[in-house]
Amino acid sequence: MEHQNTEKKFYFFDGKKYSKNELENMIKTSVEWIKNGKSERAEATFKMLEGKEILDVGCASGSLAKLIAKKGYKVHAIDVLESSIEIAKDFCSDPNVSYEVRDVIKQQFPENSFDCVIFLETIEHVENPAIFLKEFHRILKPGGCVIISTPNATSLKNILYALSYRKRVKRNKIAADIASEQKHTGTQLEHVYNWDFPVLLRLLDRCGFEHVDHVIAGSGPVTIPIFGKKVQIIKDNSKILKNFEPLKSTHIIKARKRSN
Repeated sequence: MEHQNTEKKFYFFDGKKYSKNELENMIKTSVEWIKNGKSERAEATFKMLEGKEILDVGCASGSLAKLIAKKGYKVHAIDVLESSIEIAKDFCSDPNVSYEVRDVIKQQFPENSFDCVIFLETIEHVENPAIFLKEFHRILKPGGCVIISTPNATSLKNILYALSYRKRVKRNKIAADIASEQKHTGTQLEHVYNWDFPVLLRLLDRCGFEHVDHVIAGSGPVTIPIFGKKVQIIKDNSKILKNFEPLKSTHIIKARKRSN
């Protein structure tokens, strides 16, 4: 969605308002970061891709969909937010990408439609994740795969964050904040699930998938709230996290559709 006045066009993304130039620069910076191999999540996703027909569910700005298309894949990228699809069309168009406002559960694709479904930083937002995974199983071609990325429940950041609400008064404040927050915004803070590796793998197994590959990515920075302020305790590319992979921030997991 957009807001127009006589002078400027504004875009709304991840809960914030941006001018066209601001958003364009932000997306360019993100794309360059990925192109230069600085995103572990993107690099792992690229290596896991297979087939020709890719469905990107929850494509957001479309920056990753465009980069995947540049590698020769045909990408159908969808999002339930009109604002995200508008941004994707305006800033990340490509002949090999089609963008669409679509709810993959309510507006179903035919069976055996795609070689690969990517579901990146999205599964933690949906209230019924198993329904999505079973739908992916249905629309994947025989032997097709799903690639998921999601925050790691056992990351150092999450462990330290848990320590920050060790007192009941802080937990009560969190409960009050959640009760009053705006629902279904799609922002990065609105998570309703958080998995460790065994639980995420078990969920995939129950939905008809078998594990193929897995990477835990994210080497910093790590910031935590201390006395109401965000304090960086580990810098970007810290060797501490490189040597302790289970403490990194993000799971990227590839699983293949089982035939039975």
